[in-house]
Amino acid sequence: MVCAQAALFEDTDARKQINVLTDSLKNNQKAVLELSSSNDKLREENQSLRGKIEELQKGQQDLSDGLKTSYNDLNERLKKLEPQDIEVEGVRGVSIAGEKEAYENALKDFQNGELPKANKSLSDFINKYPVSPYLPLAKYWLANTQYALKDYKSAIVTAQSLIKQYPDHPRVPETYNTIANCQVEAGQKAEAKKTFDLIIKTYPETKAAQTAAASLAKLK
Repeated sequence: MVCAQAALFEDTDARKQINVLTDSLKNNQKAVLELSSSNDKLREENQSLRGKIEELQKGQQDLSDGLKTSYNDLNERLKKLEPQDIEVEGVRGVSIAGEKEAYENALKDFQNGELPKANKSLSDFINKYPVSPYLPLAKYWLANTQYALKDYKSAIVTAQSLIKQYPDHPRVPETYNTIANCQVEAGQKAEAKKTFDLIIKTYPETKAAQTAAASLAKLK
């Protein structure tokens, strides 16, 4: 009887210990699960943070690239605004902002056959840029524009101005042809013959001399 009671107590104690161990195990499992869940959340948060950091880094790089591009663009625009030392058909000079564009637009007016507009734009260019390396060309094309408009007197004045100011310019021989053609159209045939002769004798190896010779032959 005593042995049975002792065994009962031992069994009860064992069950208590088992229950304690079971509860402890459950608590440990719960703690492990909670820790695992917490770790999962931490990993997700870390991934999210890494994503945000990458986005910030990319944004910073894009901003840096944008600033570099803007700086380079600004630098190029500033360079265009600075006076440039250039050479145009043997004439050296300083070209300022807008000068080349103004000349090219005026020339385009002539090439497009917009003669009144070209007459104005070329005249405006000459007045606005009196020391431009494009000046002799502007005068050359203005003389041709005035000739095409049958303003022979003005064309001769413009052509003579070019020759006087730039006697060694490569456009001078052909400019003399413009003067001679104006003289022909104005009925000044004697003066035209003299001008054609001058071209042939002074610039014998040029295309202008060939043109002058052909024109002179028609006057005889």
